[in-house]
Amino acid sequence: MRSPFPPLGVLLSAVAITAASSVFAATPEAAIKASEAARYAADFDAAVAPLKAGLAEQPSDRTRLRLLLQQMRVHQSQRLVGRISPDEAAVANQVMALKSGADADLKPLISFRETTSAYFVRLTTGDLKSATQLVPAFTAAAEGLTEPCDKADALFFAGLMPQVAGEVAASAAPLAKARQVAEAGRCDLELSYVLRHEAAVAEEAGDLKTARDLYARSLDLRRAVGFQVFLPYSMLSLADVQARLGAKDDARRLREEAVALSDRLALPNAAKAARDALAGA
Repeated sequence: MRSPFPPLGVLLSAVAITAASSVFAATPEAAIKASEAARYAADFDAAVAPLKAGLAEQPSDRTRLRLLLQQMRVHQSQRLVGRISPDEAAVANQVMALKSGADADLKPLISFRETTSAYFVRLTTGDLKSATQLVPAFTAAAEGLTEPCDKADALFFAGLMPQVAGEVAASAAPLAKARQVAEAGRCDLELSYVLRHEAAVAEEAGDLKTARDLYARSLDLRRAVGFQVFLPYSMLSLADVQARLGAKDDARRLREEAVALSDRLALPNAAKAARDALAGA
């Protein structure tokens, strides 16, 4: 299983991460690892602190790009949960300015991050009908990526695009490919993404028990790796299927847990979705 932080990393407070920023700045890998730990915990200020500290050191263009690409990753999570960063556009512009001179091995990751950001903008503005237009870019990025979990992530997004465009069944085959890469690479976070959307395929086909099991496995993986930032959405997906299967108490418990976690982590979009689900139950 790939983890972005040491076993106790998820317990680091924002204060501890921020205080250590000057140390992390000299080590891009450590800065990115600290950023991921904070992103998992939805502590976005702490997620960008070591990156900004590293950028302030006037690093090489390669290191600068790596730190900026991680900042884009943080901004993507912020956008999805309803806390759009005021730095989002500026960081994207800096990446764009540097990408023509980027090392060849970084270019697929740049393409992947830029395409993912384009998708999240469409998602949060309700412009998903043309989402399948992004499939070639995600597929090309996946072909160029060598790190297994990044490759699985890009393949997942390639499989997700038909689903969000309303062609749910068409996402089954590409999601299966992403699952194969994620399982082979022991990429538990990426596997949790795939399983959640394979569950949606099963749900669309009317196979609610398979959907329930896949949603539950995805949720378990996210709990195991400490990926709190998107846990509420996983809880709500599982709750919906549990309710359809008649497990009303389980559904209510999951929705209440989603409300509590969303409030604690200050995730406004998830909190609203969870409260709406409770009100409509």
